[in-house]
Amino acid sequence: MSKDARREQLLEAALAAFLRGGYHATHVEDIVKEAGVARGTFYLHFDSKHAVFSVLVDRMLQVFLDVRPEFPEPDVMKSKDAAAILAHSYRTILEAFWQHRRLLRLLLEEAVGLEKGFAKKLEAHYREWHERVHHTIAYLQDRGVARKDIDVHFVAELVIGIVERITRTYLFARKKPDLDALVDQLVAFEMRGIGGG
Repeated sequence: MSKDARREQLLEAALAAFLRGGYHATHVEDIVKEAGVARGTFYLHFDSKHAVFSVLVDRMLQVFLDVRPEFPEPDVMKSKDAAAILAHSYRTILEAFWQHRRLLRLLLEEAVGLEKGFAKKLEAHYREWHERVHHTIAYLQDRGVARKDIDVHFVAELVIGIVERITRTYLFARKKPDLDALVDQLVAFEMRGIGGG
């Protein structure tokens, strides 16, 4: 097995072990047992369980940051144009979160509340997401399809909280949910809130 392939094997084993036992109860021995390798093999790739956990957290945070669709903002003229932007964004985000749900669960259930530097990483991540959502809502305000009286910072926090809760409720299930139905509900809710319609 190549060095990169072995590292990926260890990361996959660590993910399974952390999800099964939690960060604190999982030891390097659990990871090597899951991977079926010697303890020394683990230490050729990672210094500690903290190091391997940190790589998994970084990987999920990158998924979060990469998932926002990169497309030129269309010339929004009507509410339906805004709804189309939101639907595309939500669909892309929820699909990516479903594909990476094991990593996401690790992030939301284990990394949150752990110190060891993870709090700062998560804070930076949420700031980035806040800025992206804030930008979208402010853009819709500028185009006249979102109410001018809403607090854009508050709405950005609200949207992030809603997506996180939807993720916990629907995307950690064994069976893939109807993402289109979730998107329709999210868009309808958000458009009623920001557009007042």
